[in-house]
Amino acid sequence: MDKTELRRKDFVTSLLLIAFGFFLIVYTVSEIPMKDSWGGVMNVWYVSPGLFPICIGLLIMLMGSILCLRAIKDGGAKKVLDTLFSREKRISEKTFRFMGILLIIFTYVYLYIPRVDYFLSTMLILMVFISFYYLDRQDLLKKFFMFYLTGCLVFLILFVSGIDHYLNQQFLYLTDVLVFVFFLIYLAYSRILIRRDEALRKKWRISLLMSVLPSLVLIASFKYFLLVPLPVEGGFIEIMNIFRYALR
Repeated sequence: MDKTELRRKDFVTSLLLIAFGFFLIVYTVSEIPMKDSWGGVMNVWYVSPGLFPICIGLLIMLMGSILCLRAIKDGGAKKVLDTLFSREKRISEKTFRFMGILLIIFTYVYLYIPRVDYFLSTMLILMVFISFYYLDRQDLLKKFFMFYLTGCLVFLILFVSGIDHYLNQQFLYLTDVLVFVFFLIYLAYSRILIRRDEALRKKWRISLLMSVLPSLVLIASFKYFLLVPLPVEGGFIEIMNIFRYALR
């Protein structure tokens, strides 16, 4: 690979490393006290459990800074800036696929898991993830990506503004209902896009099956056999509880 292209990737990676190291330090300082009393004895800062992650964060920032300086010296930063400000704004297929992975993981971990029924959020994410890449068409990936991103932005507004709490007070599990409606709309939208391709329709059916069955089997196993508490037990988990108690 061309050296300048490698340095371009190094420059982007260095910025991510610096940002992650800074986040690690800020999070540690805000969440882990450097001084605290235990059994009436005040501990000093150099025995705090937060000292280790702070050192790791500083080392990550240091290594990211060294990598950043090397990338700037070898022209990687200039290559990134030229790409950002060039008239051709076309995103490559590899970049779009990578952005799709980041979007799915980020929304699953930070948007849906803390607020939505765990079975529902897992089923939605699996369907989106599988349909993104199993159907294996660049034009479909872009349409699926934009549709899913739009829906996630709507839910982000609901969650950040606190409207979801108001909705759940008016009707229990209403947020879960809205996410389930989004799941159904995504199914309908993706099905319409591939309605003329029998091979893709078969892959779509497999995608739906592999999003529902693994979620049902694994989550039920964790919930009722391993007795693992789930992050959010909403409407769908409550339906599982009803079936379980009905079969006892």
